[in-house]
Amino acid sequence: MPISPKTITVFLDCSASGQRRAAHAAAFARRWEAHLVGVYVVFKGVSPHPSLGYARSEKAIAGVIAHERRVEDACECATAEVGEHFQTLCVGLGVSSEFRPIQRGKTAETAIINSLHSDLLVIGHPEPSGLPDDMSADRILLASGVPLLIVPNAWKGEKIGDRIMIGWNASPEARRAVSDAMCLLVAASSVTTLIVDPEGCKWLGQETGCDISQHLGRHGAHVEVEQVASRGRPIAEVILDRATHSGSDLLVVGARNPAHLRELLFGNATRTLLTKMPVPVLISR
Repeated sequence: MPISPKTITVFLDCSASGQRRAAHAAAFARRWEAHLVGVYVVFKGVSPHPSLGYARSEKAIAGVIAHERRVEDACECATAEVGEHFQTLCVGLGVSSEFRPIQRGKTAETAIINSLHSDLLVIGHPEPSGLPDDMSADRILLASGVPLLIVPNAWKGEKIGDRIMIGWNASPEARRAVSDAMCLLVAASSVTTLIVDPEGCKWLGQETGCDISQHLGRHGAHVEVEQVASRGRPIAEVILDRATHSGSDLLVVGARNPAHLRELLFGNATRTLLTKMPVPVLISR
């Protein structure tokens, strides 16, 4: 049997999409009997106004101090609310959990440290993602090496991983993504292996897609192979388009490099399709 994740880290925020993200992460933790870590950036989006540095008079300085205290009080209050919601969610599901606020200073480095000993990271897309202001999805994927589950903020599906699509090109990165997603693949009701422009890849074998289909089938996954031609369209666009129209609730892909991940996240600037990721994506490298 595939090894299921035993430590999951979800990056939280106080939005409705952040609460849905936490619920999906908690559902995975319950399913796999995993420990769930909720990370929250206390001062995300908060920075001192430049004019505050020019205060000189005693009254002005006192005003700056009072303003900073109000900001800190508001952020600490929000932190308490997010932490309480997270803990209540986990207790209700019987999930082992801990809440880890990230304070000011080296927030990106702290986020990476909190990710290194996890089996799966869960973030949102686009903003709010739950990540620190100076941290991007591609950076945390590259720095941690941990599989990244990106849940679109606009996506309101109830379950992730029942109908899965794999973006397959016989690359090491795609193979790693399949391995990382194996516990999901074997439990899914359907798995589609999507191959874009198969004639352009020599590693797919004589019967295109047969090898990966047989490999997953031996693990117990129910797999279908679909081949499509890009016809000049960006491959990332083709994959996301097919995932949307097939009713998939999870797309599994491998990222070759930061540019490849950014292509999946942001796509071609002339296309509106990729401005919002249509379905959750599990990405590995």
